[in-house]
Amino acid sequence: MHLNRSRLGAYARLAYGMLLSGMFGLSLTELPAAETDSPGPAEYRRWIETMKTAPRGPFSQIRWFCNDGAILPPGPNVCDGRGGGTQHGEYTDRVKWLRADGYYVANILADIKADAFLADPAHLDRLAQTLIEQFLIAIDDGWILRRARFYRGALQEEGERRAARRLLYKMAERREWLEQRYLLLRTAARMLPHGAETDQVSEIRQKSTELAILDPRFQTIRNKIHISPDARDADRVREYAGTLDSPEHAGDYHALADLIQEVHRPTALAEHLDRAAQRLANTGDLGELLTSARDHFNATSDPRERYLRSAMLLRQLRERLLLPNGPEGRMLLLDTSLRLENEFYAAGSQLRDTLPAATRGEILSWLEAAVSAAYGTGLISPRQLEAQLEAVSASAGEMELDLARYRETLGYLGLLNDWGAASLNLYFGEAMQRYAAIEPLGNLFIQDQLRGSVLFFYAQALALLQKDVNRLSGVRQEILGEAVSGLHALNPGLASGVLHFALDQGQPQGFDASGIYVLSETTADLPPVAGIITAGAGNPLSHVQLLARNLGIPNVSVDQALLPQLASHDGEAITLAVTPQGSVVIAPAEANTEAAAPAITIEPDLDKLDLATRRLIPLAELSADDSGRVVGPKAAKLGELKRHYPEAVAEGLAIPFGVFRGLLDQPYGATGLSVFEWMISEYRRLEALPAAGAERRAETEKFRAELEAWVLNADPGETFRHDLEIAFEERFGTGEGIGVFVRSDTNIEDLPNFTGAGLNLTLPNVVGFDALLSAIQRVWASPFSARAFAWRQALMRAPEHVYPAILLLRTVPSEKSGVLVTQDVDTGDPAWMTVAINEGIGGAVDGQPAESLRINKETGRIRLLAEAATPWRRAANPAGGITRERVSGSHTILQPAEAAQLVDLVRSLPERFPPITDDLGQPAPADVEFGFVAGELRLFQIRPYLESRRARNSASLSAIDNGLADAAAIRVDLAQAPQP
Repeated sequence: MHLNRSRLGAYARLAYGMLLSGMFGLSLTELPAAETDSPGPAEYRRWIETMKTAPRGPFSQIRWFCNDGAILPPGPNVCDGRGGGTQHGEYTDRVKWLRADGYYVANILADIKADAFLADPAHLDRLAQTLIEQFLIAIDDGWILRRARFYRGALQEEGERRAARRLLYKMAERREWLEQRYLLLRTAARMLPHGAETDQVSEIRQKSTELAILDPRFQTIRNKIHISPDARDADRVREYAGTLDSPEHAGDYHALADLIQEVHRPTALAEHLDRAAQRLANTGDLGELLTSARDHFNATSDPRERYLRSAMLLRQLRERLLLPNGPEGRMLLLDTSLRLENEFYAAGSQLRDTLPAATRGEILSWLEAAVSAAYGTGLISPRQLEAQLEAVSASAGEMELDLARYRETLGYLGLLNDWGAASLNLYFGEAMQRYAAIEPLGNLFIQDQLRGSVLFFYAQALALLQKDVNRLSGVRQEILGEAVSGLHALNPGLASGVLHFALDQGQPQGFDASGIYVLSETTADLPPVAGIITAGAGNPLSHVQLLARNLGIPNVSVDQALLPQLASHDGEAITLAVTPQGSVVIAPAEANTEAAAPAITIEPDLDKLDLATRRLIPLAELSADDSGRVVGPKAAKLGELKRHYPEAVAEGLAIPFGVFRGLLDQPYGATGLSVFEWMISEYRRLEALPAAGAERRAETEKFRAELEAWVLNADPGETFRHDLEIAFEERFGTGEGIGVFVRSDTNIEDLPNFTGAGLNLTLPNVVGFDALLSAIQRVWASPFSARAFAWRQALMRAPEHVYPAILLLRTVPSEKSGVLVTQDVDTGDPAWMTVAINEGIGGAVDGQPAESLRINKETGRIRLLAEAATPWRRAANPAGGITRERVSGSHTILQPAEAAQLVDLVRSLPERFPPITDDLGQPAPADVEFGFVAGELRLFQIRPYLESRRARNSASLSAIDNGLADAAAIRVDLAQAPQP
């Protein structure tokens, strides 16, 4: 890392695409005259920079804040008779404005009333932002308190500690904070001052960063402390302090050295364990457990022993948090856990030097211990702990493994890094993105938490074994010629284009269709791109992932540790090659006709189209044969499902292609042409323009926008409205509050060679006839939106023949929902099915971090690949539309009985549903959208799961895979050291 001021802008752009240039040294600006208009993040950033240099920072003056609400000038006994109060700085108008807009800056802990705080619906966001602010204060020389720290009376340290302790105690009383929110509670205990000085590792990292910001010459030692810390760092810091020209400035360096020495002092932990054992002697077996640990740490300085024992004790302390111990005892356990994490980190730093000589078996045992430590520190759940230990224990006691099993074991262990990042993102992701809008350094919070966690040594040890297994198996992972580990193939494909970092793009805009983009996740509204690199695995069955896989767009996830290396090539032309067998090669761009070739061609079947049928059709009357004839595949195949699984499919009504085609017979302005004739003439005119020219792009966009606007505002006529009202009441009944999903269903999706997943609009839970009419027009227009048009139109012949039908499907109040594919999407193994599921409606299709599973069709065995990690779920609003609710926090979404229903469905499909095939007529896996209501299965869609044949048959990708070894024939000796 490089956090000195000369490189702050480069670093933030490197890590998250956010420039700091132009933000420093700005003069104070006045509030906008129209105070009802939010100034926005850009202006807020300028305010933040001003606060950093303002003598009073975020405060205007000192005031007493009495408990009856009075705000009074300083003086003796001011709040007597008013219920008491606290004295501290009063916020400036700008801070008040920021806080009113949801940016919780300048948090004063002394003002927190624990019960009221935890009752606030926004308390999780407020707490997360408070902790991120504490991080910024630590790494950025006080941040907005840089000078306010010296403003007498602005903050009262004793009051801050007292209030933080009360809040932590109150959280420790509640079961949900000790279980589902344990990671957030533990992070708060680490970062909030509450009377226990436990997080020394974080303090070392932050103090060294602060010194490097002020003294760029210290950057080399700071990097050493962050990347490869050890006990000798204390001597290095003291030696550096001796070189300073001004000895009076050496105090901060000596304080850092003393802290490093304290962390590595063997007896420090034992002393704390002894005190804790005495205080907890009468709580279960805690006294005995802590006394035994004290004796162990007193008896040995061997880093291996200390590493293994601290990992196990971290796990054991978490398992005992629910003992009847009271909040004070539980906080003592948390503070002890934080000290143990410091010990584990220090021991891991010492073990790092022994890695090159350690055997594969030894390193696997260290990884197994780190799994327990990750659980103990809250980075993984009990379910994830069990899954990881099961995976690694299968090799326990073995002297050798076959290469396939060695690779499978390491692949599963590799999930732990993603799981830890996802756990942090669950609680801090939204707050971090929000803070980063006003302070780009906020984007470093999760990365800093991971690098200072038990996963730091784990990632280094795992990388050594991953390089070993890649070398043995012939799998390549390369970034510009350098062999790496931490690149994970998601979708095979080959692309050349300019590398762009866009990790901060909440709403992707201005993307180049020929670019290769590094994203935080594959968002539902992603525009066309040539290649995708995601920071984390994401959801493998989201609409965007399915579309990318179908089109052969290479997609790879990358470990956080590799982001700086990739970012050094931001803006360069590269080639991204992701092979079917899992190799990932990022190389300098080269001319490659294979990469430049169009993925597929979309050809609508005009002979099959029936545009004369214009009556509204009940879902139960439709069958698979109607797909592409009178309606699209959603309605036709869901109608087929309703025939075979009537209890699982809701009532529905289809508006056929012909109704939309009739709309296009209306005259278009004063042209003398119908809309359909005008469309044809425009398409032919555009085709005559130079294909790659700016004129064609501009004229195409002008035409698209004009067509979309016309469809949005076209009048379908009184006859249509009358027929719709009658058919709606016959199908769904009369009365208030009847909701339907209004789903686009075109003739050019779910084709044998093109999925089109997620390109067109679905409007959820539309209630009321006027709202229904408006929704229908929006859905009719959705194939002509900029995003859908961009993905589809370049691949399509006869583009005037795009016809949207519409499926009205009664709202199903799904408590959980998801997507399944009837094979393992990673290996193609038909013995397993892939499931992604989340709480609420539309739980996995939009790319949310979902529970990801593999389920064996024969045995029903479930293998966990990821837990759900989104804080919100969607629920149907009785008044119409969707509301956002907090998820339950459960670590298991799909319950065993529900999994059994999915297995039964998949087993029965070949017998009860017409064959699902690809464009060659060969059997294809099925992609099914489903939900559960009160434990009962509901079905929403079925289509073929289509992969890119071009990617599978690519000569360039096959050449990369040619060097793969026969994994079953190679034995791996665990008693040997891994080969570099």
